Amino acid sequence: MTMSECQPVRWLGLSLLQRLLVIMFLMIVMGSTVRGEGVEGYIGKVVVKVEFVADGKFIQDQSVYDLIETKIGVPLSMRQVRESLTHLFSLGQFEGAQVNGVLQNEGVALQYELIPYQLVERIEVSGNVGVSTDNVKQVITEAHGTSFLSSQLELVTETVREYLRKRGFLRAQVQTRVVRQSSYFVLQVEVQSREQAEISRIVIRGVSATMYPRVLARLGIETGSSYDGFDIDQRLRNYEAQLHDNDFYEARLAHQIEIIEAGQQVHLLLDVQRGRQINIVFAGDPIPTRDFSDLVPIEREGSADEDLLEDSDRRITTLLQGMGYRDATVTHKNEIDGDQLSVIFMVRRGQLYEISDVVFSGNTIVTRQVLESIVTLKPGDPLVNRNVQSSVASVAEHYRQLGYATVRVEPRISELSMGDAIRVSCSIEIVEGTKTEIQAVVIEGNDFYSVSSLNEVIASTVGRPYYAQQVISDRDSIRLYYLNKGFEHVVVNVEPNFSDELKTVNLAYRINEGPQIIIDHVLIIGNQQIDSEAILREITLKEDTPLSLEDVIETRRRLNSLGIFRRIDIRELSHGSGNRRDVLVVVEEAPATTIGYGGGLEVSQRLRRENVLNGTQAVERLEFAPRGFFEIGRRNLFGRNRSINLFTRVSVRRKNANDHVIPIGRTNSFGFNEYRVVTTYREPRTFGLAWDVFVTGFIEQAIRPGFDLFTRGINSEIRRQLTPTVSASISYRLGHNKTENKALNPEDEPLVDRLFPEVRLSSFIGSILRDTRDDVVDPGHGELLSIDGELAGQVIGSEVGFAKTFMQAFLYRTVPGNKKIVFAAGARLGLATGFTKTLEQGSITLLDQTLPISERFFAGGDTTVRGFVLDRLGGSGTVDKAGFPKGGNATLILNGELRVPITRNFGLVGFLDAGNVYDLVSNIKLSELRSAVGFGIRYRSPLGPLRVDLGFKLDRKEFGAQGVAKKERLTAVHISIGQAF
Repeated sequence: MTMSECQPVRWLGLSLLQRLLVIMFLMIVMGSTVRGEGVEGYIGKVVVKVEFVADGKFIQDQSVYDLIETKIGVPLSMRQVRESLTHLFSLGQFEGAQVNGVLQNEGVALQYELIPYQLVERIEVSGNVGVSTDNVKQVITEAHGTSFLSSQLELVTETVREYLRKRGFLRAQVQTRVVRQSSYFVLQVEVQSREQAEISRIVIRGVSATMYPRVLARLGIETGSSYDGFDIDQRLRNYEAQLHDNDFYEARLAHQIEIIEAGQQVHLLLDVQRGRQINIVFAGDPIPTRDFSDLVPIEREGSADEDLLEDSDRRITTLLQGMGYRDATVTHKNEIDGDQLSVIFMVRRGQLYEISDVVFSGNTIVTRQVLESIVTLKPGDPLVNRNVQSSVASVAEHYRQLGYATVRVEPRISELSMGDAIRVSCSIEIVEGTKTEIQAVVIEGNDFYSVSSLNEVIASTVGRPYYAQQVISDRDSIRLYYLNKGFEHVVVNVEPNFSDELKTVNLAYRINEGPQIIIDHVLIIGNQQIDSEAILREITLKEDTPLSLEDVIETRRRLNSLGIFRRIDIRELSHGSGNRRDVLVVVEEAPATTIGYGGGLEVSQRLRRENVLNGTQAVERLEFAPRGFFEIGRRNLFGRNRSINLFTRVSVRRKNANDHVIPIGRTNSFGFNEYRVVTTYREPRTFGLAWDVFVTGFIEQAIRPGFDLFTRGINSEIRRQLTPTVSASISYRLGHNKTENKALNPEDEPLVDRLFPEVRLSSFIGSILRDTRDDVVDPGHGELLSIDGELAGQVIGSEVGFAKTFMQAFLYRTVPGNKKIVFAAGARLGLATGFTKTLEQGSITLLDQTLPISERFFAGGDTTVRGFVLDRLGGSGTVDKAGFPKGGNATLILNGELRVPITRNFGLVGFLDAGNVYDLVSNIKLSELRSAVGFGIRYRSPLGPLRVDLGFKLDRKEFGAQGVAKKERLTAVHISIGQAF
């Protein structure tokens, strides 16, 4: 009986109530959902619902929904399904996915079932491990990374077993499993190591019977001890290093084991190959160098094979020829005496060649003066073949740039005289040939862009000289133009057609554009805290615009500059064979909360007051000030890339004396007398503009050489990056400055400081900065230019009005011929003037243009003129009779230094500094600049260059009471981190 035949019988047998219930049930089922397999049966139906399921849980992540093409309200197509799955797989987060369809409300509801990768992000080790659990974790992360897929479980297990076997636990049992904890997966490693294997026998191969006990004693290994392969390898490496120090450069030591007693004991087999003791001898003429390790790298390579020795011959020969010994030859021979190998290098330098003069011939188009500026050959220099060839190539290149493509340049060397050196004449013979000009430029295959627009990106135009390198560059410029318009498969070729006389050339640029790729959607995933809109504001890639290479690079740069992402990945998702693509921006956010702390010791020379016969005077004392800092920051506030940071720093230092004569037996208090607390809030892209807003509150107490300063206030700033290298800012500052414990003599203290020991300052500040340095911490090339201007006035709430500007310029260049030596130069100029102020009583008027002491310029110290201690630089107008600095309204500082690397981490610096501080702008005189020379040591530490500088004053002045005045110290020592400028 069929189902249709049964239904009437069953239906008739039901009561009325049962019949009504069946009807209601069928209406509900038929009106709501009918499930089916896959989605093939629902093609063409409108999508009414889309949901995602992973691990039995629904995913409510909008970024995942953005990845799919099967949008609600759009008829379903298989192309959309395939592209959606492709997008999901492109994330690298899912190892499987399938789509199921359900009929619902005359449409189709889609459910994506996603099978995510189980990414292990934490490791737990338990059991009788036998070694440190941290060591086991480190071994796993070194082999498999800090996070890895659970599918690597067997490999991880074997890694742990192998590590334990290496440590001597030959019977260790290791069990691993992956479990979910909260939102991440944890690898649980359970270890039962048992006891370490015991060394029952030791065999040493490669040594004589008499050396056997000596080697065993040197290694310190005994039978009956526990076997630890790591420890034995370390002992062998130490012994090998000792043998290398004793000139056994080819020494090789290793070990193996034979397992016995089911892993309870081992036989230790030591393989000791000392090789011969190698002695390097240089015979013949001396070599003008002290470092032979690079010339003959036997020790570094641990070998003295013939190929290495022949390379050493060539290196020494090249060195000598580079010094002007043109005929230098170097050969070697080996002499063996027992266990000793002597490698003897026979050096024949030959005669030194020097350039007497440089002569040019055949040049009619280019003058001799221009040619002399091009070549590196100078009279008096040693004759070096590579310099000659380089100069010849430079001359030929200069002619080619002028259009002489067939130019020929040949050097001729003529000996003139003999003596201590052979003097030669270097003649550069030039056959200029014919000048070629561009007669026509033809561009073919350009369907999307006009010839005129493409002509704007090339420099090879009609009437200009033909320069082959420029033509190639123009070809690449056209290709780059198309790449930035979305033509990723563009091909550009150029064909030059010369006339018979080579006087003219026709250039034909042939372009195969290919399809233009258009951005369909810009999708962002991976962001948890920061809002997608905040990211989209930084992305220059836009929907329905060409997929530009330039925009991809700029988008990556902008996102990186935010400093809130660990990783940024920009992917392209294809739409089948069409020319439209989705751009997927995958970001991995850095932790929203950052914490930093540290400490250190400041060592510096400071001015302190000291009693003398007729009063007091300033003396320089070496002081040690322990310091520490703590900072905490929060990024991505409210998901809009806002941030807030708190920075605190404190130093233990003695305050200045608050009396001008220190009583006998008085001790100045030490304590946390220097501190700084700064809170900064950053609002990027305020009001949709390109300006970032910074609001900073600060409290600080500083112990200056002439006074103690307590300041507090708030600063509001808007800042914009105008170009990748130029930025501008405008800010408003409101603060209170309080000065106390001033060391100045009362008669030298300006009126403004006596009237305003605590002064309220309100000012506007504007600045512009151009920074092209290749490294902010330790630059080797580039420039830094900046101009700051500040205006304070009573009309905006300041008790004292003034105008101040500070300009600085720094230059960094590598020395020609040695890219490791850096020349750095700097100039700084500060100018200020105070405004006239009449007090409310009307009896006192400030007319001397003097600024409050907290706003005046000071100089001297590790970042200005290094022959002086902090703030001590000045003259009679800016330093009082006792030698304490008063500051001034103007300052000029000039610096120059040469940074020479000695080893990879150490370098030497020689410097010349000059500058001064002037009481008034009108009193600036270059003749009053005070100078200092000195040298320093640099150590490249993980925190930056560790710097020790010793400066020497070139003009010392006397300060102090009459009859007991003393000259300034000759030297000043500075220890700090970071370059001086």
